[in-house]
Amino acid sequence: MGLRFLVLGAGGVGGYFGARLTEGGVDTTFLVRAPRRDRLLSSGIKIQSDFSDDANVPAVKAITPEEIEESFDVILVTCKAYQLDDAMEAIAPAVDSDTAILPVLNGMKHIEMLGARFGKERVIGGTTYIGARLDAETGNIIHFGDFHRIAFGEMSGGTSARVEAIAALDDTVKFDFDLSEDISQVLWDKFAMLCAMSSANTLTQGTVGEILDTPSGHEFLTAALSELRTTADALGHTVTDKTIALYEKMFSTQGSKFASSMLRDVLAGNPSEGDHIIGDMVDRAKAAGLHTPILLGARAGLAVHEQKVAAAD
Repeated sequence: MGLRFLVLGAGGVGGYFGARLTEGGVDTTFLVRAPRRDRLLSSGIKIQSDFSDDANVPAVKAITPEEIEESFDVILVTCKAYQLDDAMEAIAPAVDSDTAILPVLNGMKHIEMLGARFGKERVIGGTTYIGARLDAETGNIIHFGDFHRIAFGEMSGGTSARVEAIAALDDTVKFDFDLSEDISQVLWDKFAMLCAMSSANTLTQGTVGEILDTPSGHEFLTAALSELRTTADALGHTVTDKTIALYEKMFSTQGSKFASSMLRDVLAGNPSEGDHIIGDMVDRAKAAGLHTPILLGARAGLAVHEQKVAAAD
């Protein structure tokens, strides 16, 4: 009997990976709010991809939290960090002693939150590399960029029967399901570098290319990268040389449109994951007696943004 997946969310990330799982014959159910459930049940999901094959998945399974009647083998959590409390309430009825919870949120704080709620043994480390968004008008998933990957593994390191069973799906789905025996390192690499990217993006409200096209842009990006590299190292999570080289190249590419999703949230006037990602790194750095001026500036700027969002509601 194959694995049964519950995918929390059907936006850009959840919609893409859930549709690809369904397309590959994996027993997959979306956990969403009632309006999204109704649309999924009536229209399915279409993927428009610049990188991989398009997909039309007309028959998908979707339920609301109130309709959960049984547990699932794997719960793929794809919400934003600021939605995590509600997400944990929603998935709780679907969790039993054998359920593996696989979050693909950014940062590290959610791993601790999920472990505290459901038990560390149920939480698998995971992160995703994808550019995808939900088209609000059509309901289609727009996949942009040249990657669609979930990296995952046991937070304690090594391997296990459950993560090997998930990894076996890599042969049947049209995305990369990559098992890592050191997922903690993978998560910290992304956590640190995302803090550098998001700090630079939100402080300037610009893309990498726009930042570089200023008198002090490259020096600023280099300083952000250096600050986060030093911070992660001091916290005992040295970023790999391969990751540093990737971001040095990214931070030097003239005309680059690359920016974190946090900048898109800020520019759209939406809540951001600033507290969960940058705020969490600042707290860890302060507890270790580290001084992180760029992170502090980014956290302050994002806090002002959150106040404005709250006042507008």
